[in-house]
Amino acid sequence: MKFSGRTVAFCLLGISYLIATWMVLRHTTEESRSDRVIIRISQWQLEGGVRDAMDAIIRRYEELNPKVHVVQIAVPDSVYQPWVQTQMVGGLGPDIAEYSWAWPDLARNFQPISAEVMQPNPYNRGTPLEGVPWRDTFIDGMTGPENYNQALSDYYGVSLTTHVMRIAYNKTLLREVTGRDTPPATYREMVTFCAQVKTYAQTHNLKLSPLANSRTTNINLTGEILGALTPKLAESIDYQHRLKLDPADLGISYLRGEWSYDSPSMVAALTALKEYGAMCTPGFMQRERDSALTDFVAGRAVMIVTPSWEASSLLQLCQFPIGAFRYPYPREDDPVFGRFATSPMSEGLLLTGMPFYLNRHTKHRAEAIDFLHFLGSQEGAAIFTRVSNWQPVVRGVQASDFANQFKRQSDGYSWYSGFFDPSGLADAQKFIRGELGQLWNNDGSVEAFRTVLRNGVASRVREDFRRDSIAAAGNSRREDVIAAARLEGTAGAPSETLRLTGIVNEIKLYQTRAVLARPEGGTP
Repeated sequence: MKFSGRTVAFCLLGISYLIATWMVLRHTTEESRSDRVIIRISQWQLEGGVRDAMDAIIRRYEELNPKVHVVQIAVPDSVYQPWVQTQMVGGLGPDIAEYSWAWPDLARNFQPISAEVMQPNPYNRGTPLEGVPWRDTFIDGMTGPENYNQALSDYYGVSLTTHVMRIAYNKTLLREVTGRDTPPATYREMVTFCAQVKTYAQTHNLKLSPLANSRTTNINLTGEILGALTPKLAESIDYQHRLKLDPADLGISYLRGEWSYDSPSMVAALTALKEYGAMCTPGFMQRERDSALTDFVAGRAVMIVTPSWEASSLLQLCQFPIGAFRYPYPREDDPVFGRFATSPMSEGLLLTGMPFYLNRHTKHRAEAIDFLHFLGSQEGAAIFTRVSNWQPVVRGVQASDFANQFKRQSDGYSWYSGFFDPSGLADAQKFIRGELGQLWNNDGSVEAFRTVLRNGVASRVREDFRRDSIAAAGNSRREDVIAAARLEGTAGAPSETLRLTGIVNEIKLYQTRAVLARPEGGTP
């Protein structure tokens, strides 16, 4: 029997509703039986160790606060958002909920904690963070978009961790193949090691790949390799000298012909990407993340490209010891790519994640805030990293030995890594990523991929900008109406100046229109 997409959607919605109803009834019954204040906290991180870490934090908190009972609600990510929204609409939402910036109705469902983050965290008494404003006890100062909402000018979230991409490896297989216990430290060592794995597999008639990968896990690492060999190119087109680029600037400079995928450093970067693809399991661009994990856990791959949030699950799934290291991108001493490299390369701005927000309609605000204080304290963060093996984000807390392999390397150069997203919009990025087979297929090549990009990227960037300019013009018109209304509505004599709020946006609009006015068909 075949089911339509609508039928499947309704089934999933029904399952979500049943799960939510069961949880509400269970916790309502529990609350009616208890003489303690009960607060509920929901989250969707079902990776290995995270729920155990939350339970450990809750146990310690309840030891310190016996009159409060904290209930963890772990919901699969596939149904978490509709579950939370349904609960909030029904007035039955958890007191504290893990939040994602992409969700709507922030101000309607959650309340700011700006007053609290300006004050010291009481659970940091007796530590070096005693007396320090709670906001400043986090390694990023709560500056990330999941903590501080710029549109509302308020703090909302208390984060627990931060994540990066890494290469995890099977220590047993590494030793069998190479006779050594340490992973590759340089790009040339990485290339040599992968060749050794392929030779070892052929010699022993094994189905063994150097590096398990998938169509989703390759994306961040692809960008990092591009960024490692194009910092000088990025610097040359940073005409505002901001030490960074944004996708719109990149697209404008592309249409102006200031760079192309035929630029020498870009050719070098694409060549390095071709070599990276050869390290991976054949056909990895058609494989899902679970397939790559299965290959690694089953011993069919020596290494795997993995985000740090999956590493704790690997610890529980693998029957062999595992380690992790950062992909060794080419540096200045590389005999082929060295002249294009500028190192060390930073992994980007340090931002925290896994934020927890306070339900606007909680009946136990004081207790919920108190638990958030403990969650975001040195003691709470130490428990979290020790049990989950995820990174802590409270200053002065040392990561567990395993989590320390996933520490973000923020020092270094970080010009730009988004050359496969030259407009920041949909068409160009989808086109480029959809054509990566021209680079990574068995019969693919750097030249074939460059030819496809040469013939197809400019028109996609133009189309992205055309739609964006229409939207920008509409925004400017609305801002003009608001400014005029303010002018006419002013009591007394009208002002001699008209306050226009969108001058920066209009500059960007005129820049985009100017580049779109250039003749099509030229070679960027």
